[in-house]
Amino acid sequence: MFDLVSFCDLNDSELWLVVRLYIAALIPVILTLYYIFNKKVSYSDSRTLLYSFIIVALGWEIWLTYGLYDGLPVDERRSLALSCAIPIHINWILNSLADVLIIWLGLFFVKQFYKQKSSPFLKWRWSAFFILLIWFVSQNIYVEAYFYHMQLGSNGDLSWAPLQPLGSWYNPVLFKISGNPITFQSQSSWVIMTPIVYCLSICFYKKTLKDNSD
Repeated sequence: MFDLVSFCDLNDSELWLVVRLYIAALIPVILTLYYIFNKKVSYSDSRTLLYSFIIVALGWEIWLTYGLYDGLPVDERRSLALSCAIPIHINWILNSLADVLIIWLGLFFVKQFYKQKSSPFLKWRWSAFFILLIWFVSQNIYVEAYFYHMQLGSNGDLSWAPLQPLGSWYNPVLFKISGNPITFQSQSSWVIMTPIVYCLSICFYKKTLKDNSD
């Protein structure tokens, strides 16, 4: 890590961003290997997380990384030091894995809330939906305010993406935290992602029950 700091000439803020991203990306990989080796893999959870990885990657991470439509690639929105430490071609993979960690935690929170109740994945429950929504949006606000403000760029720099359908064409600043703007576009992806994750969870949970009963 110290060689990376020296080689890429990261300042303290950039180093902290890089460390957090790599840790957040590695945790779901480590947990996945742990569950596989200990034969504790949940069919419904694993499918939900796998599909979620694909959706977040194709839904916005790849688009924002490469600036695919009417936006700038991430290397043009951040310092050379950050681009050195987080190469563009693995940027979307690391961010997608970090997104999976957020989704995994969201599902965990829902399960904990319903621990003494019937499963929230048998049918749609608004309380479970709002637990996911509040968690997804609140963590993303934190990320935008304290984590990615160094590479989001100005309004108009971010690419359109399928799960950010209004792109930078309509991207008002909702409010500011510590002087960093919290924008509409950055929150929209997680608002849209919430029902997708919940529907995937219900679908795969019910499929697991059906397969076990056959």
